[in-house]
Amino acid sequence: MRNFIPIYAVLIVCVLVIGCASKEITPEPVERSTAPAVSLLIAPAEKLTSGEPVEFSVIGFDVDGKQTGAVAPIEWTSAGLMGTLQDGRFTPDKSAGAHAGTVTVQSGDIKATARVRVIPSLPWTEDFETIELEKSPVHWIGSTGKFFVREIEGNKVLVKTPARVGLDRSNVFLGPSTMKNYQIQVDLMGTRNKRRLPDMGLIANRCTVEMQCSRQRLQIRSWASDLRMAKTIDFSWETDVWYTMKMMVETTENKAIIRGKVWRSGEPEPETWTITAEDPLPNHEGSPGIYGYSPANIHYDNLKVW
Repeated sequence: MRNFIPIYAVLIVCVLVIGCASKEITPEPVERSTAPAVSLLIAPAEKLTSGEPVEFSVIGFDVDGKQTGAVAPIEWTSAGLMGTLQDGRFTPDKSAGAHAGTVTVQSGDIKATARVRVIPSLPWTEDFETIELEKSPVHWIGSTGKFFVREIEGNKVLVKTPARVGLDRSNVFLGPSTMKNYQIQVDLMGTRNKRRLPDMGLIANRCTVEMQCSRQRLQIRSWASDLRMAKTIDFSWETDVWYTMKMMVETTENKAIIRGKVWRSGEPEPETWTITAEDPLPNHEGSPGIYGYSPANIHYDNLKVW
């Protein structure tokens, strides 16, 4: 008899499971293929912590996609990473800070490459002065080809331009999706493109604080496609003026309190939060990030996470 597979449905207030509580599900054993490997996979990949060594392993797959036994002999190389790599063991350089590169393994005629992001512990600061012009930080997710470091009045800033291809709306994630209990702050400035105005903001715990510039509003939401817990207030702003935005999320088991604060850069920070919202279905973790909808240029500078 085949194992019974339960059905899960996510509703607004709960997760509904349809199935038999007394039915035990026994996974079927998977036999390793004895055929030669034709492709390789490196694990783990994508995210490492500065200074902490990691042991990479190599998994082989045959022509049918079945996992094979041990792969040997293998040769390891890296590109763009700062640290030491020896026999599959990589130790990032603690002093190198956040960066990204690749690890490549080759066995005979087949090889595999994995992207690796090295993320230091908090706090982070980024003023973009060390980033190459027309580039963005390489360890960020979602910024390449959309956000560009440019020099404006002798100062390097990050600029989100109108999209060359596709949509003007972008989310950029700065770190691992498992982060929580942090605050994020950035200086940002919106410009005008004829009658078009941008929207811009910050991301924390999968929630967004957004300056809706054409509507002169400030909004907190968890998902743009479903404003189930969104809160919106009036907020006046001006083009070509720098503002500082700050965001934090506090979570308990049953709710999250999302707070946002916006003030003119250079002025004293207000004691009270500009906007606060409560989410009864909290996101307990999520990468910090920046948000931008750019029918007109958006400028970002002095990013901090702590």
